[in-house]
Amino acid sequence: MKLYPIYGERALFIPKEKTIVIADLHIGIEYEYSLKGINIPIQTKNLMNRCIDLIEKKRAEKVIILGDIKHIIEDVEYKEKERKEVRYFLKELSNHAEIWLIKGNHDGRIKSKHAKIFGGRGMKINGIALAHGHAWPSENIMDAEIFIMAHLHPHLRITTKIGYSYMEPCWIRGKFEKEKFKKRYENGNEDMQVIIMPAFNPLAGGLAMNKEEMKHGIASIIDIENSYVYLLNGINLGRIRNLR
Repeated sequence: MKLYPIYGERALFIPKEKTIVIADLHIGIEYEYSLKGINIPIQTKNLMNRCIDLIEKKRAEKVIILGDIKHIIEDVEYKEKERKEVRYFLKELSNHAEIWLIKGNHDGRIKSKHAKIFGGRGMKINGIALAHGHAWPSENIMDAEIFIMAHLHPHLRITTKIGYSYMEPCWIRGKFEKEKFKKRYENGNEDMQVIIMPAFNPLAGGLAMNKEEMKHGIASIIDIENSYVYLLNGINLGRIRNLR
């Protein structure tokens, strides 16, 4: 099954399925920033327009959202505002493509008549396993050829010669550590390719993959050190172990 990142975008395209995959929209994150004194205009419409542009450019018929469509976890004062934003997003986007949503750790009891919703342990479509990555994926999907996850919001921390440091969003492509994988998924495909997606919402921040250690959940059995880092423009920066 062929798939590829869309140049310059935080999205994947699966041509055979006419499907775009995005992750970590974190609709409502602006409200959290406002409580910290950082006032950012609501970005829901911008996120939606970016999705619609991708649908039109690729003539896609389906959008898979790989978890964390919304941001708020706790019951806070602006929760209802966030719900309205999420409802608006899904309703409008459903006019352009079928929507599948795989739950992430921020999605809780989300429901929608505008999207087909899958649990946090993931699903499989034509040899491709998809899960948000916060929970251990179901064994039923781990015999696939490719595993796509999100959750980590991967970035690369780059330090200039004068000591200035900044974060650059990136894609991660690698493999599982075979011995650890087989202990967890006896009947799974230990040779499965792993792709970690960047967050679709640039406000969502992320982890510096060349500085952080991946110790929890499914990330703990990925061979991060030997995984490759790709910038959004497709440039391959090599293995993470050489970028630390």
